[in-house]
Amino acid sequence: MQVRRAIAARQSRRAFAARPVERDKLERLLEAARWAPSSGNKQPWRLIVVGRDAPSRAGVEAALDPGNAWAQAAPVLLVIAARPADGSRAESRAYHHHDCGLALMSLLLRATDLGLLAHPMAGWREAPLQAAVGLPPEYAPISVTAIGYPGRAADLDPVTRAKDERPRTRLPLEQVAFDGHFGVGFAATLPTAPAKVFAVEIPLRFADLDAMGHVNNAVTLTLFETGRLKFFADVLGARRPDEIDLILAQADCRYVRPIQLSDVVHVRMFVTDVGTSAFAFQAELFDPRDGRVFAQAETVQVQYDYAAGRPLPLRPELLAQIRDYIGG
Repeated sequence: MQVRRAIAARQSRRAFAARPVERDKLERLLEAARWAPSSGNKQPWRLIVVGRDAPSRAGVEAALDPGNAWAQAAPVLLVIAARPADGSRAESRAYHHHDCGLALMSLLLRATDLGLLAHPMAGWREAPLQAAVGLPPEYAPISVTAIGYPGRAADLDPVTRAKDERPRTRLPLEQVAFDGHFGVGFAATLPTAPAKVFAVEIPLRFADLDAMGHVNNAVTLTLFETGRLKFFADVLGARRPDEIDLILAQADCRYVRPIQLSDVVHVRMFVTDVGTSAFAFQAELFDPRDGRVFAQAETVQVQYDYAAGRPLPLRPELLAQIRDYIGG
């Protein structure tokens, strides 16, 4: 997954599936945090993985604020702790908190890349948490993060579900980034991210299976193509093939796991890298029931004059139609 895709796709949702997180995936998350930058390469973070069967699990759950009771459904609770003496200092500035934040962000993006949901929380009581995981007195807990596969929002209580259904918002760039001097807003010109996502179910057929019992890799590209055509129909209003004046110029696919006939397959996609005569789709095939990602792809579409046999500049009305699906 490209970094920008992980940034756009990352969300702090609260519904977790019962499916356990594979140990190799947990190790990949920890490796992402381990390789984070830190001031002076001090690496002050200490990562405590609390699985569902860990002896410390009940104590960690008890330390959570009531508003974070939803996190008890997560298969893993990750506690990050640090000792101030292990971090760099410059004048009055202690960097161990900053460094732990860098490690956590690396972990969050890697979790998104792996199809996992990782939700960091501030609502917990320090002393009970410290006792639950056995932190020495010179260490302080910095964060608690719930980790697992995405679940169903319908399983949440109404108040928590309403939080998850609120749209993602951010302050305008000009309010948080300045050009040379505080208060001089950095002028934004790019489309805002995350992009609007187009998602639709892709039905599977028995004929899609190969001798190994899973969807053939060549057919997987066809599933992406089906999603692309549905985008043209639903967003651009194309009802017949001759109404699509875009030709597929490039397709790159990364296979993550086999698709079985029993799987429910959806495609989600957004538009990026818009040029003079072409634009790209970022897309992935996934099962909405548990968030498993089967394959990821990027395709490049070119506005094409079939009669003249050459590319054309993208039509202004086409750009207007896909504007909501463009990620910065």
